[in-house]
Amino acid sequence: MSAEVGPAHPAPAGSFFLAGTMQGARAGAEMADQSYRAALAARIAARRPGAVIHDPGALMRAWLAEHPGALAAHAALAATPTVHRAGLAPELLALTAAFHRLTRLAAESDVCVAWLPGHEPSMGTAAEMLSAHRAGRAVVAVTAMRQNLAVLACATVIVPDLDAFDAWLAHPGDGG
Repeated sequence: MSAEVGPAHPAPAGSFFLAGTMQGARAGAEMADQSYRAALAARIAARRPGAVIHDPGALMRAWLAEHPGALAAHAALAATPTVHRAGLAPELLALTAAFHRLTRLAAESDVCVAWLPGHEPSMGTAAEMLSAHRAGRAVVAVTAMRQNLAVLACATVIVPDLDAFDAWLAHPGDGG
């Protein structure tokens, strides 16, 4: 008597946090290309219908639209040789609080997807990865940086590109 294999059940939708380089090593308000966010979201939506996708890029843009003084206060830091947290303008304290809320959201999501193209590190992405890792969440790094200690220490799985990420979404237990 052979055991019958039941219908394939899709993996639970869950929640995904899209970590990735926003500013990186760029000065001021200059941003990295953010098109990866739509590409990741599309892959997640295709494989995990109903998934909740938290995009910190969109969340930060919405927050900044409500707090227009934050960008000017942030820009003023360029002319400040020594920065003391206790002396930060209220707009900057609010901006740093928004950053902390995003790192908590990474820890509250089921999966933190960290997009780190090439070999450009991102301190914000590292903070989000560490937060998710410490909370026991899955951290999927999409990067060539397999030897970067922060990536290696925090990632559940490291995949090289979008296609490998898609394969992981299809079969998360395989590790990618």
